[in-house]
Amino acid sequence: MVAMDGSNKKDLVSEGLVWPNGLAVDEILDRVYWSDAKKDTIESIHMDGSGRMVILDTVAKHPFSMAVFEDSLYWSDWEMQEIVSCNKFNGKDFKTLVKEAGIRPMGITLAHPLLIQSGPPSPCVDSPCSHVCLPKPLPSTEFTCACPSHLVLDSAGTACEDSSLTSTLLLSTSTHIYSLHPQTIGLTSHKAIGSIPSPGLLTSLAANSVDSMVYFVNRGAEQILAMDRETGSVNPVMYGDQFGAISYDPFSNNLFWVDVHKMSVVVHSLSSSANMVAVSSTSSPLSMVFVPEKNRLVVGENGKISIVQLGNPDVQEIVSYKLSSPGSLVYSAQADAVFIGDAASRAIYRWDWGTEEVVPVLENIGEVVSMAVKDGLLYWVEKSGTSLLW
Repeated sequence: MVAMDGSNKKDLVSEGLVWPNGLAVDEILDRVYWSDAKKDTIESIHMDGSGRMVILDTVAKHPFSMAVFEDSLYWSDWEMQEIVSCNKFNGKDFKTLVKEAGIRPMGITLAHPLLIQSGPPSPCVDSPCSHVCLPKPLPSTEFTCACPSHLVLDSAGTACEDSSLTSTLLLSTSTHIYSLHPQTIGLTSHKAIGSIPSPGLLTSLAANSVDSMVYFVNRGAEQILAMDRETGSVNPVMYGDQFGAISYDPFSNNLFWVDVHKMSVVVHSLSSSANMVAVSSTSSPLSMVFVPEKNRLVVGENGKISIVQLGNPDVQEIVSYKLSSPGSLVYSAQADAVFIGDAASRAIYRWDWGTEEVVPVLENIGEVVSMAVKDGLLYWVEKSGTSLLW
């Protein structure tokens, strides 16, 4: 049990539980009822943690969602595919209320005028909180302002503002770049942070983890551009029609890019503007990502991925028949693995660093064209798709 502002957390029950799912609160008796779908039981306990008692044992087959009103308990049963009830004190008067062929009841609740409690007025009615207001535990009449995970409270403690410590997911269309936080509770919001003029066809993106710069390929104008996320200003880095995938090395301030004409990976120094061929291939590289944590360049080609250490002629190759067209690569430091989006195979594969095998993560999906990892989650977009998937 926890207060509405997240304080005073207390365990009511910590033993004799397997799969507690249904939960209902009786405000009149100050008791909590719960069902355990593994034990097939319904139990109850006082809010202070005393008086635990079993209401039904093995009578409910697979209780899921619960509600309580007056002297009765109500719940949906997945196995019996019905809504049933019993006496909340002793489990008697067990009866089926709803059972129809083809209907599988899930979540249930009760609506009745007697359930509308007047109670004390909420301290959040006229609060100055910009995003979320949380009442403090009674008898207090105060409140606490809170923010979504990607924002922080200002010095006044009422308004939420951007945090420089929060990572942002960047998403591009053909002419715009957006920042968004798809895992934020509530509506997913996105903010346009930059755009390119016509002719524009924005393809590869490479974020700079050192400062606010983002690098991207504008295939429409045949150039690589650098954009400042804070100001929105866009400046050219290189010109040409040869740019494929790009990736940024924060340690050396170098930008790697695939030369689709010469079938090679080129490294461009953003400090001196010098270019050097990093990897030459007999086939055109389809994807590429620099992994700062390993100081290695990972290159995707038909049937394999190659792990390259600059200046070392020995290249490690992970060959797999599964890799028909590895067109997108992303490294996860948390998983210590490279995720491989293969458009031809319509799958996402995983290569754990240091191993010799590529294993499937997702199959029978769309043609993956780009991927990213953030906070332990894998995001991707598919060709001709309009959704961000994870």
